[in-house]
Amino acid sequence: MEKNEIVLYVEEEVKHLWQLESRPDLEKDCIDFIVNQWGEHEDNDYLAYLVVKFLSNLCGDAVSSQDLEYMALADKERMIFTP
Repeated sequence: MEKNEIVLYVEEEVKHLWQLESRPDLEKDCIDFIVNQWGEHEDNDYLAYLVVKFLSNLCGDAVSSQDLEYMALADKERMIFTP
């Protein structure tokens, strides 16, 4: 497959998988990421894996619900023990 064919294929497949409709900018970044990772013998399973890998990389610094609970507890303790 030539580079332009790969780009068209990846764009079409990512469009079917993409769930963040409000973030077309991230969709474009995801497509670029996948195209840069693409090899000769890749398939839809590998493409889906790369979408997950891309999104996982973005979420590495995200705040989890457990983080929020810890911050709320720490804030509550600070308010109780601060004169």
